[in-house]
Amino acid sequence: MNPTSSKNSANKTSNVKSHICPPSNAKHPRDRWETAFVYAFIMKFTNLRSKVESFENPSDLEDAILSPTQHPILVQVLSRFVLNLRPQTRNLSPEQLPATLSSVLQEYMKSSERTVFWNEDLGTNVDPLQKVEGGIWGASWDLKLRILRQLVELQLSHNQEVRETIDRAWGVVHNKHRKRDTLSAPPDPSDPRSMERLKTAPLGLDLSRKRYWAFDDSPRLYMSSNPWKVTADFKTVSTTREEYVKIIEGLASGEPKNSQKKTSKSENQHIQLRGLLESRLEAIDQEIVRVQKVRRKIEQREILKAQAELRSTRTRRQTRRPDYVYNQDFDDEEEGDEYTYQDDEDDEDRLEIDGDEFGDGISRRRSQRTSTRNANGKRTSDALGEWRGERRSTRLGTNPDPVNEGPSTKRARTEERSISSAPSDTLVSPVLSSSGAPTAKNGAAAVRQNELVVEQVAGKKKSKFWYYAVEPVPGTAASSSVLSNDVGELELNGHGLNGDGHSDSAVGKDSVGQNDGGGAHENGLSVAPNMEVA
Repeated sequence: MNPTSSKNSANKTSNVKSHICPPSNAKHPRDRWETAFVYAFIMKFTNLRSKVESFENPSDLEDAILSPTQHPILVQVLSRFVLNLRPQTRNLSPEQLPATLSSVLQEYMKSSERTVFWNEDLGTNVDPLQKVEGGIWGASWDLKLRILRQLVELQLSHNQEVRETIDRAWGVVHNKHRKRDTLSAPPDPSDPRSMERLKTAPLGLDLSRKRYWAFDDSPRLYMSSNPWKVTADFKTVSTTREEYVKIIEGLASGEPKNSQKKTSKSENQHIQLRGLLESRLEAIDQEIVRVQKVRRKIEQREILKAQAELRSTRTRRQTRRPDYVYNQDFDDEEEGDEYTYQDDEDDEDRLEIDGDEFGDGISRRRSQRTSTRNANGKRTSDALGEWRGERRSTRLGTNPDPVNEGPSTKRARTEERSISSAPSDTLVSPVLSSSGAPTAKNGAAAVRQNELVVEQVAGKKKSKFWYYAVEPVPGTAASSSVLSNDVGELELNGHGLNGDGHSDSAVGKDSVGQNDGGGAHENGLSVAPNMEVA
């Protein structure tokens, strides 16, 4: 071998440049093949189109790429791609996504495998977002599209799930020498994971050898030259149904009109392409109707949100604290009607019927705390109001009908209360009125004129909190001796109290000894069986 020729061949080999595609002069993402490449991967290996709102066709992806802000569709697409490459990633919020995406790209670019961002001068991959302010959100649409293309290629090469799907669809078996229980059969052609559904092939060729591509049921149609050539061009020819119909009409006008002549292979491919495009019209119409319904629902929801922001909202929460006071006098009717509560009518311990409302002359009992508050802290009794009559036990033989004797009040801490707490052998009479008849004092029930007050009655319980009103049996003489206008003396068990508070057993003894007929002495009272307890 000639050494000169071998040296020349070595120089030629070292000067061979790698395969570099010429830069595209497209002005919009729809005229770049990378857009169709990314969209086809999303359709075949992910469920993003059905999960992401407002993502229905390739135009939505193109708008997301062109958006200078954080578009929701692009955020979801990038998040899904990052999770496919790094499943344990958690920082996927729009604010943290640029840093996460940059770290994922740097991780896969450390190897010697050439990527889209291979630098010939440095002989290594470079980070495309290194000098971009704002990360992926601050990049141009061309850089965003190239990053999406690189992420798709990395998933096709490194994602285990994607590789298993492709291997199963094409029937590829790794490590054939190993024994396996069963081998999974290729999926049915109707299966979305089958080879027929996963592979991407042109719809056909026209007479000029142009290829037509479609990746879903939308009217979007692409046309390209030979994709195996570096100088191949790629562009969008239809986006709406009207443009799609014009493509069919143009293909029909270019068909050969002489049917007697034998058609060539290219002419047959042209005719088949026109027929295939016409057969897709029904599916395209259904897809257009579906997309219109989805967009109409989104618009209606946005309108409702806008109206809700303008409309003043109502709340069930009360504007003031509830006041649990019944029949309170309000300044106006509207204030009183704001909160109404009605308790059980039989609950006599809490409220009574309002006399003004029902006309029976019996008023309703008010809360002691409310009355005190309305009186500025002073506990006063309503002297003008009507009060419920005294309730007496029917077992003692008295009239069970209630008698309105006047308002009853609490007993004050007076001298007579302290006297009532004296030993059991003493007896204190109630305060007498100016006419000599015992009257009510500090809330105690009034004593009738024909009744006498004793502290203890034979067979009855004695207490310092009440006394007994007894009524003599008609036909017997029973009277009370008034010692003074304030305090009277009653005899019990032969002992008594005189006016100065000293015991005078002799008086009691004489009064008992002179009462032969079982009556009462003029200076004392003998508790006898002939007296009826009221």
